[in-house]
Amino acid sequence: MVSRTGVAELDFALLSEATYRLAKQPSRLGARVSSALRVIEEAIERYGPSHLALSFNGGKDCTALMHMVRAALHKLECDNGAHDSPLVTLCVLYKRQFLEVDDFVEHSVARYNLELARKEGPMKQGLQSFKDNYPHIQAIFVGTRRDDPYSSSLGFFSPTDSDWPRFMRVNPILDWSFDDIWEYIHTAGVHYCCLYEQGYTSLGDVDSTVRNPALLKDGEYQPAWSLANGRLERSGRSSASTTDSSPTSVLPVPARKASSNGG
Repeated sequence: MVSRTGVAELDFALLSEATYRLAKQPSRLGARVSSALRVIEEAIERYGPSHLALSFNGGKDCTALMHMVRAALHKLECDNGAHDSPLVTLCVLYKRQFLEVDDFVEHSVARYNLELARKEGPMKQGLQSFKDNYPHIQAIFVGTRRDDPYSSSLGFFSPTDSDWPRFMRVNPILDWSFDDIWEYIHTAGVHYCCLYEQGYTSLGDVDSTVRNPALLKDGEYQPAWSLANGRLERSGRSSASTTDSSPTSVLPVPARKASSNGG
């Protein structure tokens, strides 16, 4: 499951079939996936595929979301007799990115057929540049979870603040937990950034992100999904990564207190 460049595009028909089959399972994870798919499908119905984009920075949350968005888009396009179109994807860059994250993002471009728009931070500037280049995009899928900073009052559909570039933020995995994300990734066979195998649980830039000390055991760091207490997910992130100048997979809420969960 470690990221690798040069990987061929996924079979979206199989991905979609497996995702919708999982959503029908009578389990907590099945209910989570079913709920997320309903939100994704509602967004597609409201705006149409050509007016939707995905916010993606290589983190686990937006990676899990990307998998489900692709499943729903394929189902819709297949039902309409269309082919899988490139998914417009916004990636706002940190000044100092992890090379492993860059590699994984490139891996995902080919694997998920993404039309990747890389924008320099800070976030507000990156969003405005994206809006200038993609004026037809009205809504953005975001991997926000309710336990992310400043996200507890969000809804599945939440517009950006009035003094920010105007988009509807679509938050399909809002009610998911840290453990839900990893259960889904492992159950669905979703590829993820290799840093999560090295003791990182939440990814920001190189200067504000370290391995999670809660995962250090007998001198070695355990993988992210070994974290016993999900509330310690961000223990490897400094306070500098919670400002609105930091790129993120989570669009600002509120604008003056941008959540910077990288997943």
